[in-house]
Amino acid sequence: MPPTPASVVEQWQSLPRPVLQDKVRQVVKRRDAEAKQIWAQVRANSVLAAQVRGALSALKAEVKGTRDEVMWTMWIDQARAVLDASPDKPAPAASVAEPAPEQQPAPVKAVEQPAPAKAPEQPAPVAKEPVAAVRKEPVAEITFTPEPVEKPRTPPTVVPPVLFQAPGA
Repeated sequence: MPPTPASVVEQWQSLPRPVLQDKVRQVVKRRDAEAKQIWAQVRANSVLAAQVRGALSALKAEVKGTRDEVMWTMWIDQARAVLDASPDKPAPAASVAEPAPEQQPAPVKAVEQPAPAKAPEQPAPVAKEPVAAVRKEPVAEITFTPEPVEKPRTPPTVVPPVLFQAPGA
């Protein structure tokens, strides 16, 4: 009988860091419904959730530069999305990797019909709201300040020029 997600969390609390990283790698690789339940159970324990986030970061650093980096990064981001989701709201829908096959639309055949000759319609004027009313958060303004151009140094004028004379002149 496979362990339940709650028992997995209990086991993970006493594991040393390298073993925990290995277990996290195995669950990230699985990507099934049971793995999502495990992440949800881990989320309930804040100390273990922090340790698992650290293991996910270590795993992400470990796969950086490998040929499978994109795949592992996607899997790690999905696991993080489930870990970071609050208990009130589920994980974002973007974390589901496989689309349902029933949702694929059937191909549509284009039928040509002669378009009736009509005068082009003018679009209705749109009332523009002030930009401040649309934004809910204050936006930090980014200003560009060019670096000052260094002027060529000129010698100070208080020093008199020195004339060198050939010896014996």
